[in-house]
Amino acid sequence: MRDVISKLINALGPGKVITSTDVLRKYSRDFWPLLMMREQVFNEELPRPLAVIIPSNVDDVSTALRIINEGNDAVPVVIYGGGSSVTGASYGAGSIIIDMSRLNRIISIDTRDLLITVEAGARLRDVEDKLNEAGYSLRHIPQSFNYATIGGLIATMSSGQYSTLYGNVEDIVINLEVVLPNGEVTWLRSNNVPRASTGPSLKYLFIGSEGMLGVITKAVLRIVPLPTSIIYGTYEFSSFEQGIEALRELMVKRVTPAVARLYDGNESALRFGVNKPLLIISFEGYYDDLVQVLWRRADEIIKGYGGEYVGSKYFEDWLRTRFNVEEEIEAVKKYGLWFDTIEVSATWSRINQLYRDFRETLLRVDGVVGVMAHVSHLYINGACIYFTVLFKPNVNTYWELWSRAMETALRDGGSISHHHGIGILRSRWLRHELGNALSILRAVKTALDSKGVLNTKSGMFFPD
Repeated sequence: MRDVISKLINALGPGKVITSTDVLRKYSRDFWPLLMMREQVFNEELPRPLAVIIPSNVDDVSTALRIINEGNDAVPVVIYGGGSSVTGASYGAGSIIIDMSRLNRIISIDTRDLLITVEAGARLRDVEDKLNEAGYSLRHIPQSFNYATIGGLIATMSSGQYSTLYGNVEDIVINLEVVLPNGEVTWLRSNNVPRASTGPSLKYLFIGSEGMLGVITKAVLRIVPLPTSIIYGTYEFSSFEQGIEALRELMVKRVTPAVARLYDGNESALRFGVNKPLLIISFEGYYDDLVQVLWRRADEIIKGYGGEYVGSKYFEDWLRTRFNVEEEIEAVKKYGLWFDTIEVSATWSRINQLYRDFRETLLRVDGVVGVMAHVSHLYINGACIYFTVLFKPNVNTYWELWSRAMETALRDGGSISHHHGIGILRSRWLRHELGNALSILRAVKTALDSKGVLNTKSGMFFPD
């Protein structure tokens, strides 16, 4: 492995291949709560990567992968964007890290065709700021907004807080430039079009692949004009189930909100000081009269299921605090606790049972002190339900609660992940969700990366 690192330094230069202890320590974890707990609560020194490559262009990425693949031993490579993965997808212990942060150019903004072309290492926050200056937006706003990179969002199949109206990341990707594991650079299409029936859409090999099949280096994305008319507010329900029925009715009747987040009583109490389920909801567009019609229809539907309008304050509270990730971590630590989040999806017929079973199952785990949830990311046939689990810091407790959570999701017909991805954390349960189809993914991996270099360390995706 030292021989490979020496070759990388000779080819790329010492400024792009870093092996100093202080730098490697920085890359010893991402936002995976297990690693953060070990580091911040138990004061562990986490295992470090072997080296960090910081390319400044696509040729550097290509050269690095070619050199690594030419070696006799398979040196694992981990792609690092903003480090905001919560599943260990960018955990690089014993690997060579490729940090994409210098590939951060906004190449072009086309306001006629509503497209932006951007390098994969660009931070979402910076891209959105640049678009807003021109009156446009990706309208893809996840909680990781201040950290995430464009490539990381695509590689983990991200969802944003406005996904109900604007779609998820796969809906905004038009084209990708990728570097394959052997160093070959290719665009997935020779032109940019809104849709094409020209065989399987190859972009879906890389959206959600978490760096396993290649390195995303550029992306062409759909943009939209910034909305000029927005109405928002909050409704209170006597039961979580009533709120879910109201959300289903909205989606079935195509009264589609931009944001709709239904908090159960436990999360409402913690976040807003209200001991009842709360729905924060917004509608937006470009014509006041159309947005007002949507709001009135939504108000009728929500009140028909027992919702009571309680003003706009709680929505504004959410807007103000929605990116306060580190503040939330510190608040939990003050109580001697730790937490993780588990986002799963289910159809409308299953979501109530899944919610009840999750709570009952996880509250029986020794060390778990609280389970709260909210429903978000709505679809015509179901939704994402996002759980937050509070527990006394303990590695065994951590793995036990995750084991029971994944088993419950699978038993109740849900997905084991909606938008956080697989990483190291969820890999052991992937075969239960994909079944025999996992062999297709394995075959694609073998065809593109026969040495297993890219992002399959520690059994990621293929734990056997």
